Amino acid sequence: MENVVVIGRPNVGKSTLFNRICGKKRALVHHEPGTTRDRNEMPVEWNGKKFQLIDTGGWEDNTNYISAQIRRQMEEGLKKAGLVLFAVDGKNGYHPLDGDIAAILRKYAKKVILLINKIDTEKEEVKASDFFRLGFDDYITVSGTHGLNINTLLDKISASVKNTKSELLDIKGRPISIVLVGKPNVGKSSLLNKLMKEDRVIVNDQPGTTREAVDITIERDGQQYVIIDTPGLHRKHKFKNDMEYLSTLSANWALERADVAILVIDATIGVGETEARIAELILKNHRGCIIALNKWDLVEEREDAVKDIKRQLEQKLQFLWWSEMIFISAKTGQRTERILTEVNKVYNQYTRIVPEQELKDTIDSALRNRPLSRKGKILRVHKVVQHGAMAPCFVFTVNSVELVHFSYRRYLENAIRDRFGFQGTPLVLKFKSL
Repeated sequence: MENVVVIGRPNVGKSTLFNRICGKKRALVHHEPGTTRDRNEMPVEWNGKKFQLIDTGGWEDNTNYISAQIRRQMEEGLKKAGLVLFAVDGKNGYHPLDGDIAAILRKYAKKVILLINKIDTEKEEVKASDFFRLGFDDYITVSGTHGLNINTLLDKISASVKNTKSELLDIKGRPISIVLVGKPNVGKSSLLNKLMKEDRVIVNDQPGTTREAVDITIERDGQQYVIIDTPGLHRKHKFKNDMEYLSTLSANWALERADVAILVIDATIGVGETEARIAELILKNHRGCIIALNKWDLVEEREDAVKDIKRQLEQKLQFLWWSEMIFISAKTGQRTERILTEVNKVYNQYTRIVPEQELKDTIDSALRNRPLSRKGKILRVHKVVQHGAMAPCFVFTVNSVELVHFSYRRYLENAIRDRFGFQGTPLVLKFKSL
């Protein structure tokens, strides 16, 4: 489908417009300039037309390394754009940087719709004349905050884009949604770029480079994947400012949408409190999980390196004892080609439905091998059924729920895993009385 790119200098309201056009709160909105650092993408349909909307970081004319990377990312986005939405700040008026951006857009010879944003009332529309000097005949006054003229803008976009089928519809089967989680600077964006085979997400040694959950769609061997890169999850109550708090909310929201979580851990540092907190979030959201020990090339020569990291995982990430594990280096590419293969395996288990009779036989056998009784009362399972997948959920109808304590729940879960596998996915066991 055709790419529609939103571009403009920092803090002109691009992310608010992006959210309005998508109809969803996807990009972080904050008054700090440069909040959006990566390209954020979302498919949109309007009037029967489908297009890929791309939000970009604010274009700044300075030598800051991050700003230089943002500028390069936007230039890459412009090369692939079929239509450009050039956002300016109608409230504060023309800025010289607007003219610089206009000159660059003319160099790329792209079709441009000028969005004069922050025009909240019809009376303020007279301010549009301040931007006529930019030389774009196709313009519209809008308010991302209040939604003024957004439907008219969507009409203009749908009239401009080509009427092509969505690439998503050409792929058989459901896309697998993957979320990359981990604390700042462990290599999530480097891993994403390796999976993308493109320098797609800004990579820098400065912690917190990725500030919001960013969706990227890729395809391998006929299977489509929606990969969500997230901000680093800081330890609870350790937020330096509002941006860190908003980023954590974005990461939590990304986990809620995912099928499989890839928990990226810096093998040179090991497992800490932050990883334990993320593990709890993964378990709370019932997501399939792969633990990726990154930067393994820097520690693999150490004696007992594998034994040491496994000990840390057992001690601090006991919530994820069922997870898959892989040792990688996003920088060198070590084993990164196996990531999507592991994702497929976990997803197949995450969505698995087991035969009802085999499930019944498995539980009957477990009860015979280790019957449960308390105060002379014996646990009896009248029925067990699987109620859906993602994650697999098993409902036990028993004579007394009070008899089933934690250790016996784990015993029954292990019996199911021993029979059917389910490696890499949590299992949900529910008990109800007759």
